[in-house]
Amino acid sequence: MNTVELAQSLHAWMPELILSVGAMAVLLLGVFARRTAPAPLDRATRPTGPALAMTWAALAGSAAALAVVQHVPAGPWFFGAIVLDAWSHVFRWIALGTVALVVLMAPHSSDVEPSWRSEYLGLLLFAGVGLMLMAQAQHLLMAYLAIEMVSMSSYVLVALARDARGSEAALKYLLFGALCSGIMLFGMSLLFGLTGQMSFPGLREAAEALAPSAGGAAAVSVALVLVGLAFKISMVPFHMWTPDVYEGAPLPVTALLSVGPKAAGLALLWRFVQALAPLWGTLAAALVWLAIVTMTLGNVVAVVQSNVKRLLAYSTIGQVGYLLIGFVVHTELGMQGLLVYAVAYLFMNLGAFACVTAVCHDAGSESLEAFRGLAHRAPGLALALAVFLLSLAGIPPLLGFLGKFLLFGAAIASPWTILAVAGVINSAIALYYYVNIIRYMYLLAPDHSQPLRPAWPIRLAVGVCGIATVVLGLFPGALLAWLGAVAASNL
Repeated sequence: MNTVELAQSLHAWMPELILSVGAMAVLLLGVFARRTAPAPLDRATRPTGPALAMTWAALAGSAAALAVVQHVPAGPWFFGAIVLDAWSHVFRWIALGTVALVVLMAPHSSDVEPSWRSEYLGLLLFAGVGLMLMAQAQHLLMAYLAIEMVSMSSYVLVALARDARGSEAALKYLLFGALCSGIMLFGMSLLFGLTGQMSFPGLREAAEALAPSAGGAAAVSVALVLVGLAFKISMVPFHMWTPDVYEGAPLPVTALLSVGPKAAGLALLWRFVQALAPLWGTLAAALVWLAIVTMTLGNVVAVVQSNVKRLLAYSTIGQVGYLLIGFVVHTELGMQGLLVYAVAYLFMNLGAFACVTAVCHDAGSESLEAFRGLAHRAPGLALALAVFLLSLAGIPPLLGFLGKFLLFGAAIASPWTILAVAGVINSAIALYYYVNIIRYMYLLAPDHSQPLRPAWPIRLAVGVCGIATVVLGLFPGALLAWLGAVAASNL
């Protein structure tokens, strides 16, 4: 790669570059503030204003750069390690939106030790870079590095919780993540040994020319690589870490884990599926049943949860099962449904977590009992949370309904109609535990009558997510046109 090509690659990758520089600056601000604080008390309560301002500057700069570079012609960059195209642009916006909404929640969560707030914000930005890289990876090593970048940031973010639950959750997350990463690397080494290729275009050419006698070994190597991706998206049977980690992590970190890695993992999974399309037929049937088991286990176990973070953890597992329908049917409609539901999931799930953050911060509890009589204490917050929960359940005319409608319609139009049947049944199950929270808010008397007034950043996050969930559900034309074109260009 000559100097001109390197400069062009850096220009196309400017959003991630700005985010990376911003993350390092925020971390250095935290170190500087810690060393210059005159007393231990000041170190524990040092202001995070400069770090927060730098975080927002990095996010704004990255968003502005992305608005410019998304018009750059699609193509591979950095020796073919990444590809920037319409598919990656969608998930770059989702990653940026996820980090921005989580940053709005972060300073107003009581879960994080104040002395680590700057490091907390810097790691959120680094996680955002990793999420964007996962959607761009065009090479096995880059895919692994992107996954590990997100994972390493996530391990530390989970451990920043005030109580011992955070350390326990981070250790479980680290051990399970290390095991899955090792399995994935073993699969990558087998795949390289069989094909002699590591780039995704090269893998596709080699897979088409693979001898029939090597088909079994190739299927095993693909399955091993999928273990790492299944871990990131919490697909059964690699979901075991999810409820414990979500419960132990700070609420904003739980919100990040519930959306960011899921969307980026699905983006990378699609690139991997496209690269190994000749071998996909041997695994498609298995993925059908894994999707059904994933959505069923997540929704059934969520019914009996009394901790709202664990409930939303199992809800996330169920939502992943719906999203997997788009991969299984492998059609333009299925891809469009996946993209629409990923955008819907960003707003409705992060909106729900913003509401939960406000309630749990006020009540000092994560139990469903904390939501008793919320409609009397904070009518606007209760209404917004009800909208998000009904959208997650797939109630029209909200955006979540549109995504499920497209996904289930794609399943009906394919040979895998059973996925639509399972999806409808599981949506009915999910409606029970979502409406149960609404019952607590509207039908039960509050323990006290003191009004709940969330901080303005929380209100802003709730407002943005609420408007997007309702308006895009009522007027989805522009969103459908954009994501339909992206889906058509990636098949």
